[in-house]
Amino acid sequence: PPEPNGYLHIGHAMAICLDFGVADEYGGMCNLRFDDTNPTREDVEFVGSQQEDIRWLGFDWEGRLFYASDYFEQ
Repeated sequence: PPEPNGYLHIGHAMAICLDFGVADEYGGMCNLRFDDTNPTREDVEFVGSQQEDIRWLGFDWEGRLFYASDYFEQ
């Protein structure tokens, strides 16, 4: 998953297309999870930008948005 510490690059876009494409081909759903485990380098600007870019690529995670940090206490 992408880290929210910069803008998406072509490698991210390729992986995202593959992930969402496989989910679509097999009738599955694709979640969007940010690997936000390095708070010194992350910025909320990049979270929003990456979400916009993924929508621009034509994909929708339908509200299934997760953050790795959500599971720190588990």
